[in-house]
Parts: sequence; C-alpha cells; structure tokens
Amino acid sequence: MRMTKSMAKHYRSVIESGMSHLDDKTVSGAATLLPTMKFDGSLISSGTRICWPSTDGNFVCKRAAVDLWDTKENTPDAAPTLWEDISYKEGYRYIPETITVGLAFAKDECGWWTDGHLYQSLLDANVYTPEQYSTGWKLVK
Repeated sequence: MRMTKSMAKHYRSVIESGMSHLDDKTVSGAATLLPTMKFDGSLISSGTRICWPSTDGNFVCKRAAVDLWDTKENTPDAAPTLWEDISYKEGYRYIPETITVGLAFAKDECGWWTDGHLYQSLLDANVYTPEQYSTGWKLVK
C-alpha cells in the first residue's frame, strides 16, 4: 500500500501526540518528531516542546518557558528568553548559560558544562552555573 498525503499527516499527528507523553531526555534525541512553529498566531502554552533548527544545521528541542503567540517575533532566535533548551549528552543535560526556574537542577543531578566537564549539583533547585557559583557544584569528570 502506498502512503497518501492524508495518511502521512495522520501518522505525523499521532507521533506528535505521542511525543507529548515522553520525558525531555527521550524527546531531545528525536527533536525532528516534534511539531514546529506555524506562525499562525495561535497560542503556544508554557511547557510546549517544539523542533527548532540550530545554528549548526541540526535540529534541537526547545520548550516554551511561558505562554506565547505563534509568531515570528516569538521564535527561539528572536525571543530566546521565552524558550528553554532541552538537550542531553550521554544521558545528562547540558547546563545552559542561563538557567531558568523550569531548567533548575535538582540536588545530585549531573550536567555538562561548557568546559566539557560533568558536574553534580549540590543544591536543590540550582539555577546557578558552575562558573557563577562554584560551591553549588561538584566536578564529577
């Protein structure tokens, strides 16, 4: 049986719906299966994850940090403070330069810092980077 355009759209909607039930770690490895922005002015609810092209030509997972409108002015590139990066390496999140409340690290959670080292958070709800507050992190490797 040959797949029609309507079948492909149906399967795509099923995949996108199923992705909403997966954790960030799993979803970050399959960002291209997430929905993209449509620029139709509709509401994107806080916590919604989308597929977004990165500067290196790959696709990454972004999560809306707040409710926002699906417009060109609210893209991750145009309004980066409205979005959170969801990216992992070897099972651990990258520690972003700016850690929002939604991206805060739990006590004992590990993350990769820009120096290529893995750090363990010594604080609960840690919103500091190893560079900003080194006593809030322990070098793992």
